[in-house]
Amino acid sequence: MKKLITLTFIILSLSAYTEENIIMSTDGAFTTLQVASPDIDKYRQTLLDNPSAFQATGATAAGICVTNSGHDYLGQMMVWSAFPNVAAALSGSTMYDPQKAPKRFERLREVKYGVTWKPITPFRLEPGYERVQRIKVSDENMQAFTSAINNLEKAIQDAGHPNFYNGAFVLIGGGDRDVGTVIVRSIVRDANAMGILFDDFFEGNASWADEYQAVSALGEVVSDNMEICEQLYFGS
Repeated sequence: MKKLITLTFIILSLSAYTEENIIMSTDGAFTTLQVASPDIDKYRQTLLDNPSAFQATGATAAGICVTNSGHDYLGQMMVWSAFPNVAAALSGSTMYDPQKAPKRFERLREVKYGVTWKPITPFRLEPGYERVQRIKVSDENMQAFTSAINNLEKAIQDAGHPNFYNGAFVLIGGGDRDVGTVIVRSIVRDANAMGILFDDFFEGNASWADEYQAVSALGEVVSDNMEICEQLYFGS
């Protein structure tokens, strides 16, 4: 039986950098904490006002992604932290225990699980409006799939959408739910920009339709949602 790898579409962007300093790279790693919050706005502000957790882990940047549609549960969101490499990410995850967080955090979120991400395709950090999909891809299709992801990004950019980005990540230590899983995000600046891409495709005006179909032919989508992401911490 063929071993299946799941891929989730991700593009993370960190607005901390100027246009000329943002680099497309497979370097670095991320830790993520999936949570449910009864008051997302208040939790966001608490993270802004109390960066000690990010500082304790040695993160170079951090932020949140709030699920906008396709929720698995109410208040679904993710707290992410960026690191220069996997070693730093895994070490950082041992320096902060979310179960021992101060009471002001405990009241504002229920921890679901955590996982580390490692990029396997070049990506650009600049948070925005992001389509997140999980796709099952066989081992034999993996190389073609990652190439197709990069080709789709270039085709959409060449069609007049320079702020569109794709990126794929393997997941490390995510429990049974993430065995054989990779993350890929498709990111634009805002919901309107994402909607324009959908309109172009459904109206038959997408010059990148062949590249999109090439991606679709290489895997099976098993989940699909939209998230709104932003950077809250810019390093100490």
